[in-house]
Amino acid sequence: MKFKSNQTQVQDQITLNLGLEKKIQLNFDEGFISSDAGILLLQNADRRLELSKLASFCIRDKRLPWTVSHDVQKLLKQRIFGIAAGYEDCNDAVVIGKDAMHKLALGLLPTAKESGASQPTLSRFENSVDEVSLKALQDLFVHIFLKTRKKAPKKLRLYMDTTEDVVHGYQQLSFYNGFYQNYCYTPLFLFADCGFLLDAVLRPGNASPSESSVQALKRVVQNIKLAWPKTKIELACDAGFAVPELYEYCEEEKITYYIAGIGHAGFQYHSEETVSKCKREFEELGGRAYQLKKYAKPVDKTAMKAAWRKKEEGRMQEHFEDFLLIKKYCQFDYTAREWSRARRVIARCHYSLEGPDVRYVVTNSRDKNLRRVYEERYCPRAKCENWIKELKNYLKSDRTSCQEFKANQFRVLLHSFAYVLLWEIRRKAQMLHHTVQTIQLRLIKVAVTISELASKVKLRLPTNYPWKKQFLEALQI
Repeated sequence: MKFKSNQTQVQDQITLNLGLEKKIQLNFDEGFISSDAGILLLQNADRRLELSKLASFCIRDKRLPWTVSHDVQKLLKQRIFGIAAGYEDCNDAVVIGKDAMHKLALGLLPTAKESGASQPTLSRFENSVDEVSLKALQDLFVHIFLKTRKKAPKKLRLYMDTTEDVVHGYQQLSFYNGFYQNYCYTPLFLFADCGFLLDAVLRPGNASPSESSVQALKRVVQNIKLAWPKTKIELACDAGFAVPELYEYCEEEKITYYIAGIGHAGFQYHSEETVSKCKREFEELGGRAYQLKKYAKPVDKTAMKAAWRKKEEGRMQEHFEDFLLIKKYCQFDYTAREWSRARRVIARCHYSLEGPDVRYVVTNSRDKNLRRVYEERYCPRAKCENWIKELKNYLKSDRTSCQEFKANQFRVLLHSFAYVLLWEIRRKAQMLHHTVQTIQLRLIKVAVTISELASKVKLRLPTNYPWKKQFLEALQI
């Protein structure tokens, strides 16, 4: 089929010949139409939380007042709303600056000659934020979180984890990281158990997992205790945060911690008897157990890998027929050379066709139910990894491509604020188990026509919009 366009073009009107009985006429005269009706939800969430207003108070504006066309709050709104709607780069400001819905969110009418800030203005804004402002913005997360709760909870669980932001240039303080095998930054994130982001710290690429973790936790805990002095705080982390400084701080502040421990010879010695019990039960039930050597380590690791590969490549029916798992728990007190005191360690042992799998958790909890401590207190920590994936994959928080480190830290905070607004929309719409991308596609990316009349602005959404109920719930203030 040949596509032929009429070369005559009058007032944005094009005639197309697609080989049909009738010609196709294409016009650019429908008026104001946008694909981002959900900007209304972002604007309402921002008004409820007062996020951009409070954030603007944290940033010192060094510009001369008579030269300012866009104040700090409008610049923050433009960047945060744009990121939440899927426009994560400053270059997108040229595209969305004249969009009717984005103009409404900035307090401008659709027919107004003014538009959003340009890309150079936003870039200068990102590079103008100093360290004092960055620290104030980081404290803002907890204050916003407190506004989402009507009363203080009896218990608050915190999850902390780190990730990588790969760099593709010569950004300041970007280094090669041997664990990630990339030139990168290693940001640190701290979440509440509901998924609310409480802190986001950009760190140099050569930072260890636990670096700055005590400072970040201290900043969050201090602000929480000022408002909720009676709330009990718990912390769950993976083995990267198993350092004495974090243990001691949690014990001083009476924080119950559940931190994974690395399975070294000392831990393996104390769990050896439990592993042997699992092996005996596995053999009694007809399973094929491998010979164990000192500290209950398997002798033939090659055979274990072959058994795992055979099970994974087998039919699903074989999986159910051959799968056998023995699970046991044990606990012991352990004193490491760098520890100031003995601490409680809980070991979880799995014994299956692949042999033993032992995990350790260091904790100061007094709960005697070992299974509950491991499965219900420590294991939910993995949810933190999914929230970080949402930040990176859907909100592009790893776009740390500025030359200056402070500008990149500010970018991480902007993307984190966008996550907070989408979290608030998700909460109000009662879509707690949906990802950020789902919220974007179902509630933000909605077609709308905008008509500006003498006394009002009309917004028309699709009649058969399938998520109307959730949209209206999220729209309520």
